[in-house]
Amino acid sequence: MTNNDSATIDALDQLIKSRRTVRDFSPAPVDDTTVRELIDAAIWAPNHRMTEPWRFFVLKKDGEGRKRIGELVHEWTLENTPNPNPERKLASADSARQELLDSPALVYVYSLTADSDDISDENYAAVACAVQNLTLAAHARGLGVGWSTGKVCKPPELSNVLGLTEPARISGCLYIGYPSKVPTSNRRESSAVTSWL
Repeated sequence: MTNNDSATIDALDQLIKSRRTVRDFSPAPVDDTTVRELIDAAIWAPNHRMTEPWRFFVLKKDGEGRKRIGELVHEWTLENTPNPNPERKLASADSARQELLDSPALVYVYSLTADSDDISDENYAAVACAVQNLTLAAHARGLGVGWSTGKVCKPPELSNVLGLTEPARISGCLYIGYPSKVPTSNRRESSAVTSWL
């Protein structure tokens, strides 16, 4: 192994270990070229059957599509939040919509489904790997990503409004921007979750 190889390995290890889920962003915009670069990195994820099952939907900041999805998320949250307090329910719905509208860049990710459960599961795993590629590519560029599968992904009309025409399941919504705050995190040692047989 050359010194260059060692430096590359160390840099990659550090990139992986320093990446965090980010949901607090500065107002600085994320340009379309950068979003394309992130998706270009995403699609090089491992994909056993070469089904290329990922589908990305980029919602432009201040665009009509994002506003429409924001309203869908607001309505869904109002109708489905179990909190009986109407003020808290409304605050939750308002917050979910506002976070979606405020995110400097926003990408919905779907995974194609198939007649076979095995293929559908493999597709979903490949898309999860694609999202990890995207988050690492973003982190390398000084960006943060928050991957949500919560209320922002729940409205049943979502895929139709996005224009999805293929059978697919949602993999998440990615909030992307330059972090204003980066959370800390810890992991157990790998030895605590590894068995050598």
